[in-house]
Amino acid sequence: MIISTSSYPSPVAPPTPGAITILAKSPVTPYNRDYPTDKYEAQFTSARFKEIFQCGFNAISIAAEKERDLDIAKTFERAEDSGLKIIICQQDKDEMQMSNLVNKYKDNPLLGGYEMMDEPLFEKLSWLKAIHDKIRELDPKHLVYTNLAVDMTPSSSEWKDHLGDIGTLEEYLDYFQNMFHPVLWSYDFYPVRYYNGRTIVRTSDFYKFLQMFHDKAKKANRPFWTYSLCMPYVEKCYPASACVLGPDKNGRPIPTEGELRWEAFSALAYGAQGIVYWSYSQRYSIKNSNGVYGEYYTSAPIDLQGNKTEIWYRVQTVNSEIKMFNHVFYGCEVIDVRHAGTTYPGTKPFSSTFGFIKTLETEAQGVMVSHLKNGDNDFIVIVNHDPFNFQKIKLEFSDPNSIIGISPVSPKPNPDEDDSETTGYTYLQPGGYLIFKVM
Repeated sequence: MIISTSSYPSPVAPPTPGAITILAKSPVTPYNRDYPTDKYEAQFTSARFKEIFQCGFNAISIAAEKERDLDIAKTFERAEDSGLKIIICQQDKDEMQMSNLVNKYKDNPLLGGYEMMDEPLFEKLSWLKAIHDKIRELDPKHLVYTNLAVDMTPSSSEWKDHLGDIGTLEEYLDYFQNMFHPVLWSYDFYPVRYYNGRTIVRTSDFYKFLQMFHDKAKKANRPFWTYSLCMPYVEKCYPASACVLGPDKNGRPIPTEGELRWEAFSALAYGAQGIVYWSYSQRYSIKNSNGVYGEYYTSAPIDLQGNKTEIWYRVQTVNSEIKMFNHVFYGCEVIDVRHAGTTYPGTKPFSSTFGFIKTLETEAQGVMVSHLKNGDNDFIVIVNHDPFNFQKIKLEFSDPNSIIGISPVSPKPNPDEDDSETTGYTYLQPGGYLIFKVM
């Protein structure tokens, strides 16, 4: 990986200076009173944290209940030689408890920062503001951030719980900006789900939120992070044997490599400086008071037995690609982002005013096209809109001698296809990308 020397748009240092932050949420299966204690304790080993680094991560976040701060201490101790930075999650801790943690770890070289309560309710914001400001006062060197909820139906109870009486998400972000002055923006939106017997992709909402947070971060001159889901689950099911996706069971399917690549590289092409995976270790599923699982978790990169799954290797592949192009994305300035073939509300359609490109022909799915500047270098990034299918595009540059491709070219999905049908065309793999450097 090439460590970038580009500047980072934040008043505090990033958790991983010189590199895109690739963060694993839940490096161990979170504590649960129904989860065997010996299994839980056995996760805190140097081998576990080195395994996370081998998967391509450079940071982890650790949350612990109020009475289990020893788990945080064990993480710092046993991750010491792993190459990972550690973000401490506030979760439900009050100001005094967080102050004690900050004073204990603020000078530890492994510390990467602090995460406030995930997806906070509106009624909690004033309480969180006091804790947030106290952390910043005690440790002005490390970032403090809050991951925000965005996937809600307007006027729903969930919307009101998170946004109060604020009318739009854009207005809520302005409210949050004025209240917290965040040094980093973060949100989670998982665009792929299984619903009524089929997999659906909420492509329009995916790009809407990317555009929204890119715009907010650029206006505030702050970085932003996005999330990718790598822990599939089935919603509202019982017993466990019946928790299988099907015509009457909705949820989140096992992510494909193309899906993970699409989410990560679309975000990076919009300027994201961090990719967060939820969740590295499979969670123990909990029944509600009616004996039903709200979310029955079926897998993760590491399962409940501590074994690597197929998801682990898919995540590792995508992470290795992110690191390969760190010099393109870390600290980059987004000059322009357009969408060709298919456009979405809130985004800009591709046209000749983008520059550099003479011809761009796509199939129905379309592509996003981004112009990035990093130091003295300009880059063009093209990402397939489709996470599940190959796409054939025709691409001609206005001055081909000034453009050099720096990413691998995908082979034809069908090697037996007649060359006369593909001459002058390039294939994008599912969720795939092309990256060019302007000479």
